[in-house]
Amino acid sequence: MILPSRGLRPAACGALLLGIAVGAVRCGGGPPGGAPGGPVASGESLETILSHADAAFRDADYVEAQKTYEEALKAAPDHGPATANLGACYLLNRKVRKARELLQAYLARHPGDADARLVLARVFIRLGDLEAAAGALRAVLRSRPGLLVAHYNLGFVAYRARRYDEAVEHLKASVELKPDLPEAHYKLGLTYLALGRQDEAIASLEKAAAIDPRHVGARFNLANAYARAGRMREAREEQAVYADLSGRSKAQQEKDTQIKASSVRAIRYIQENKYAEALAEYEALARRHPGHAPLHNEIGRLQIRLGQRQQAFESLRKAVSIDARLSEPHYLLAGLYRDMGDAAAADRELEIVATLEAIPEGKSGY
Repeated sequence: MILPSRGLRPAACGALLLGIAVGAVRCGGGPPGGAPGGPVASGESLETILSHADAAFRDADYVEAQKTYEEALKAAPDHGPATANLGACYLLNRKVRKARELLQAYLARHPGDADARLVLARVFIRLGDLEAAAGALRAVLRSRPGLLVAHYNLGFVAYRARRYDEAVEHLKASVELKPDLPEAHYKLGLTYLALGRQDEAIASLEKAAAIDPRHVGARFNLANAYARAGRMREAREEQAVYADLSGRSKAQQEKDTQIKASSVRAIRYIQENKYAEALAEYEALARRHPGHAPLHNEIGRLQIRLGQRQQAFESLRKAVSIDARLSEPHYLLAGLYRDMGDAAAADRELEIVATLEAIPEGKSGY
C-alpha cells in the first residue's frame, strides 16, 4: 500500500512506509534534496497534478494514480516523491519490471533517496532477487536506522537466505519497534528453530500466537517446538488448535476461489470503467456471501469512485468488522475520516495499516 503524502502526520510518516506492495511517503510532499519540482509545461502546477494523483490513490483508483504520476514526471523527472509513488503504483498494477527500471534510473542520479530505495527493495523481493533486496534494505537502514519495515523485511530476507544471525538481529529490532506485530515474533521464532535455540523459539512463537490466536503457522511450529522440547501435553494441545485452524483455512481458501470465479463480470466492468454495473455485481455477490470481507471492501472502493461516500463508509466498516486484518479498508476509511474532519480517527486507521502491512511479499510460509 502506498500512502500519499498529503495529510499525514510527520511522526507517522516513517512508520507508514509499509505494505505488500509498499510505497513511499515523503512527509510534507516536497522534493528531496537536489531533486527539483517546479511547474508543469502544460501550465498546470506540479502541486495540482500530484494532488490529483494522491486523490486517485486515496480513492483506490491505482490506474489513474499511475497515469497522473507519469504526467508529473514528464515535466519534473527528478521529483523524488512522485518517482517513489509511481514505482509503488507500478507494483500494485503488476508492472514490476517497469518499476525496477524507473527506480534504478532515478537512484543512479539520487542514490541517497531512501524512500525510492525502499520501494526498489520491494521490487527485488517481488522478483525473487533476495540479495539485491537485502542490499537495498541495508542502504535504507544506514539513513533510517529505526525504520520498522526495513528491519522486518531485511530479517525476512536474511532468514530466507539462511543468514540466521543477521535475521535475528533485524527481527529482534522489529519486535522492539512494534511489540504487537505477530509476524515479527513468528519469523523470529522460526529463525531460533533453525539455530536450534528451542526455548527462545518457543517464547517467540507463543508471543505470535498470543497476539494473533488464528495464526496457523505459529500454531503449527509451536506444536513442533513443544514436541522437540519434550513438552508433549502442550504439543498435543497446539496440534489440536492447528488442526482446527487449518481446516477452517482450507475451507476459506475454497470459498475465496469460488467467489473469485464469480467476480469475473464485475472485474470486466471495472476495466471498462462501468463502476455502477460492477457495484451491482459485487452487491449481488455480497448478498450470497455476507461474511466475506473482501467483497465489502470492493463495494466500498466502488462507492467511493461513484461519490457515495457515506455508503462507502458503512461498507468499509463492515469489511473490517468481519476481518480486521485486511489493510485496504482501514486505509480507505482513513481517507473518509479525514474528509469528514476527524483527523484523530484517520490517524488511528493509518496506524492500523502500519501494523498490518509490515509483512513482506507473500507473507510467511510454515
